[in-house]
Amino acid sequence: MPPASASATYDIVFYHQFLARHPMWPSQSKAELELDPRLMVGMATDVAHRRAPMGQPVLITNDGAAFAGRPHLAIERRELADPATLQYDRTRCYRDYIAARVGRTDRLGAIFLDTDALVLRELAPLFDLPFDVALTYLESALEPAATMRDHWGLPNDGRQSAINFGVMAARFTPAAVAFFDAALSRFAAMAAEGTDFLAGPRNRFRTADRTAESYFQVDDVRTWGGGQFAMTSLLADALFDRLRPDSEVAGARVRLLPAESWNFSPGGGALGWDMLDGRHILHLKGNRKAQFTAIAAHLA
Repeated sequence: MPPASASATYDIVFYHQFLARHPMWPSQSKAELELDPRLMVGMATDVAHRRAPMGQPVLITNDGAAFAGRPHLAIERRELADPATLQYDRTRCYRDYIAARVGRTDRLGAIFLDTDALVLRELAPLFDLPFDVALTYLESALEPAATMRDHWGLPNDGRQSAINFGVMAARFTPAAVAFFDAALSRFAAMAAEGTDFLAGPRNRFRTADRTAESYFQVDDVRTWGGGQFAMTSLLADALFDRLRPDSEVAGARVRLLPAESWNFSPGGGALGWDMLDGRHILHLKGNRKAQFTAIAAHLA
């Protein structure tokens, strides 16, 4: 385990693999391609440290040397054997991170964030809620009501995944480990279907830039999308039958959090500071990354 801050009560965990060629590069926006990933990752951890002082920022990466000058940042090294399994490895990494701390720490748990997510305020109150795992869901992915679902419980009409992988939380409990084991099992089963799983409208993903009517496809859900699909599948009844914020999966208490509050990703147009009132985490996807450094500098 990385060195601990004596004052921290929970961890804020970022995962990033620095690759010579990102496996999702065809889908990346101009802003994403132009933004230095090491600058982005460093600024995201700085903002987390500044805005959520009760949290311990942790970076899980294959290149920690670039961040050695940040004493507030704990670093865990993790190598990615196959870039094609990027999201599968990330899901397993979260599972392993939780399992390594069960019964070994008095920390409340961990909040796992994308490296393009910026913490806006202290996140410790999240742990006042009863859960083993907390996931963020996209309200827009629940409407209109899904009239037909496949054998995984998923709508196959081209809508976004209801669960977003960019923000999630877990306590360091055996039940949380069991949930991630179930998610990995579902993930692997979906990946085993190969092109059968990715056939049809499911494999037509809107790019992160909401102002552009452009789409991309993936060749392997282990690279991108599979973690979200697996968790949406596990929570399908709680999401699509009638929204239930509290559910049980594999013996774990699962809390569903609205992305509008906990994983806010604004659409196109000017981003005003008043839009961030009441939000906890700002997720700058696609071309919104053109504003990342300016917003992060202001927040830090």
